[in-house]
Amino acid sequence: MKKEDIKEVILQILEVQLDSQLRAIRQLQGKPPTASALPGRPGRRRQSIVDLCLKILTEEGKPLHVNELAQRLQQRFGRFTDRDTLSSALAKKTRRGILLRQSAPATFTLIDS
Repeated sequence: MKKEDIKEVILQILEVQLDSQLRAIRQLQGKPPTASALPGRPGRRRQSIVDLCLKILTEEGKPLHVNELAQRLQQRFGRFTDRDTLSSALAKKTRRGILLRQSAPATFTLIDS
């Protein structure tokens, strides 16, 4: 991970933490809740890491290693995930035969590909 990427991750974590603390303080003061400073999508469910990986694999049309998938999740969707967590989630879908198969160690592709 590049130094700039690490800096961006830390800043995003601090932003979320401070936003949560501010909401808690306002709640304790009895003030009405205000809109979060963080961008949100009201009424829309956040897509899972697996859903986003499927989108990446569909667009790429070729097998990708879990490290590459994690990197693209971060770059394209701003989603940070641990390599082991991602690999475990994708392997679970693979074992069930749902949309994915493993083409090499820690490398996943769509079943249709």
